[in-house]
Amino acid sequence: MIGSARFSRPVNAAGPPQERRRVVARRVINTILTLAIVAALILLVDLREVVRALTSIPAGLLTLALLVLSADRVVMGLKWRHLVNGAGGRMRVRDAVAIYYQSGFAALILPTSVGGEVLRGFLGQRAGVQLPLILASMVLEKLVAAVSSVILAGLAAVYLVLVTSGSDHTIITLMLGCAALVGLVVFLATYPDAHEWMGRLVRRWAPHRAFETLDRFSTSVVDYRKRRALLRANLLFNLGEHTLQFLALYLLALGLGIDFGLLPFLAVTALVMLARRTLGFLESWGLAETAVVVIYSLFGVQRELSVGLAFSLWATSIITTLPGAFLLHRNGVGFLLSRAWRASRSPPGEPWPAVPLS
Repeated sequence: MIGSARFSRPVNAAGPPQERRRVVARRVINTILTLAIVAALILLVDLREVVRALTSIPAGLLTLALLVLSADRVVMGLKWRHLVNGAGGRMRVRDAVAIYYQSGFAALILPTSVGGEVLRGFLGQRAGVQLPLILASMVLEKLVAAVSSVILAGLAAVYLVLVTSGSDHTIITLMLGCAALVGLVVFLATYPDAHEWMGRLVRRWAPHRAFETLDRFSTSVVDYRKRRALLRANLLFNLGEHTLQFLALYLLALGLGIDFGLLPFLAVTALVMLARRTLGFLESWGLAETAVVVIYSLFGVQRELSVGLAFSLWATSIITTLPGAFLLHRNGVGFLLSRAWRASRSPPGEPWPAVPLS
């Protein structure tokens, strides 16, 4: 789709060094932002109150939240498999769920979540699915999830505007800003002309083998546009999976003493998760988690409790992905994580490392 059949062999130019500089600059900015956020938490939040709130979560509610998040992790693997198999791939249920557990654990322990996605690509290829289809399914999974978040947040915004006062402008601005960014990403990822334009840029410096892989990946992504029934069904899958996430957060909130009603909490959480997902496109953990604290605080939740809720979500997510740690150990954790880490630090356009099928 990006036109490798029409383009001659790419010639390396100044692209890679420029790309490396952009990658380094983005990492420096993210590091500075994260350090600033940590400093603000130390200065503005009573960390002793945060610890007290976290240690007061009843064991029963915590266990129930962990069970819901575990079910959510399984559903994540199933909805990804739905996209892979719906586009002609063949992936077993146990492989999809196991891969999702491993990549989820890697995303939480590696410095960037890209490492987890790279690992998922390796393991998907090892499971027998062609790399371009694996990459395309991962992109479409994120896009459909983002659209699901926009739909839920839109319904939540209507509800909150109707039942609250004084927050209308904040809600509308947040909703429109996130929806616009998600819409732009969806457009660029699925519009054929956008792929052609990006292909003309990439061909000047991408190695020939990598360019051919990108061309097949581009074709696989655009082909999903023809599978509207598949995408509609996957959207329903996502709406259900996001409901599980909201329920887990509600249980954690109750354990922390946050209780302003089920429907208002779910509505605010829909906005929180949209902002979190949107900022996730920027690969900034600090900004995404800060959104959780800020938005809940805007709706009257004490800062310390908002911080506790964000931290408890992160901690329980790690706990629920621990089966992935066991699977990584069984599969050779050092090799897999090192390959994922090296690939996640490589500039776009460099060849994807081959994955042994044995």
